Amino acid sequence: MTLYKRGKTWWVEYQVDGVRHRQTTHTQKYNVAKAWASQIDTAKKMPTFEEAVAVLKMFYKQPVEGFLPIDSAWDVYIELAKATGKAAISNDTLRRRKLVLSRFIEWVKKERATIRTIEAVTGPVAAGFATYLANVLKLKTKTRINNIAELNTIWKMLEHASTGIRSPWASLRPQDVDGKFGKAFTPADERRILEAARRVGKDWYPICVIMRHSGQRYGDVARLTWANIDGDIIRLTPHKTTRHKIAVTIPITEPIREVLKTIPKTGDFLFPLHADLYDQRGPASRIIPFREVLTAAGLKDAGYTIHSWRHTAATRLAETGADIETRKALLGHRVDATAERYDHDDHLDAKRAALERAAR
Repeated sequence: MTLYKRGKTWWVEYQVDGVRHRQTTHTQKYNVAKAWASQIDTAKKMPTFEEAVAVLKMFYKQPVEGFLPIDSAWDVYIELAKATGKAAISNDTLRRRKLVLSRFIEWVKKERATIRTIEAVTGPVAAGFATYLANVLKLKTKTRINNIAELNTIWKMLEHASTGIRSPWASLRPQDVDGKFGKAFTPADERRILEAARRVGKDWYPICVIMRHSGQRYGDVARLTWANIDGDIIRLTPHKTTRHKIAVTIPITEPIREVLKTIPKTGDFLFPLHADLYDQRGPASRIIPFREVLTAAGLKDAGYTIHSWRHTAATRLAETGADIETRKALLGHRVDATAERYDHDDHLDAKRAALERAAR
C-alpha cells in the first residue's frame, strides 16, 4: 500500500492478485488519507468477503437518503425564493450568497464525496466546513459569521423543498470578536497614514479623510455619489444596514469639506475606480490594497486594516464626550454593545473624576 499525491489530493496504490489499483482518497489531509489506506489494508486481511465489506462500510458512510442533488441547491433556492415572495434581494447579496454556496459544494465534493444530496448535509458535515473556513482558509471571524449566515439563509429556504432537510448552520455561528481584534489608530498613526496616503495616491488620501471624519465603512465611502452630498450634509443608507433601513446623516466638517474641493466631478461617483472595483469584486481594497498605505506609513501590525478608520472615528467621538446615542446615530449602529466595542478610549478622565467624587 503506497500513499502518493496527485495535485493536492492524496491517492493510494495497491495490488490485488498481481493487478495494480489506484484510488483517490478525496482528501488533501495526510492523516485522513493514511486512515483511508489503513482501512483498505484491514479489509484485505479479512477471511471472507462479507467481513471485508463490513470493515469498509465503517469508513464509507452510506449517504443519507434524499432526492435533491446537492448541485441543484442554488436553483432550488432561487425557485423557492420566487415562490415565497422573497426574491427581492440585491444583486450583491445574491452574488455573495451563490459564491459561498459554490465554495461549500466544492469542499463537499473534495472532502465528503459520499454526500450527494441536500438532505445529506447534516450537523457534522456543516461543522467540518466551518472548521475548514477557520483553519484552512483562515477567514476572519466576521467573514466566517457572514459565510455561515448566508448558508443558513439558503438552507432555511430549502427546508420548504423536502422534509428531510434541516438547516445545520444556525448553531455554528462563531463568536463575534471584532471588538477584540479591531484597533483604532493613535493620533500619531493618523498623521503618518495620511501622509503616506498622499504619496501612494489612488484616491486613498480623500477616502481616508472622509472615513476618519465620518466613521463610515470603506464600501460606503468607495461608492459615495455626489447625490449623497446635500449641501453641508452627507446623507446615505449604509449598504450593511439597508435591510434594517438605517440611514445616517453626517454633517460635513472642515477636513471633509477641504478634500471635497479637490475631487473632480467626472461622473456619479466621487471615486469611480474604487466604486467600479468594489461592485465587481468587493471589497476593492483587495485589488487596490490599503496595506500599501499602511506599509508606506511604517505600520505592520496585523490588527490595523482600513476598517481601523471606523474604530478611530468612534474612539475620537467618545474621547470628546459624545454620548453613545450620538455615536450610534453617526456610525449607523443599532445597539449599545456594538457602539461600545468601537470605543477604544480608556475614559481615564471620567474614571478619575468618579473616583475622586467617591473619595469625598
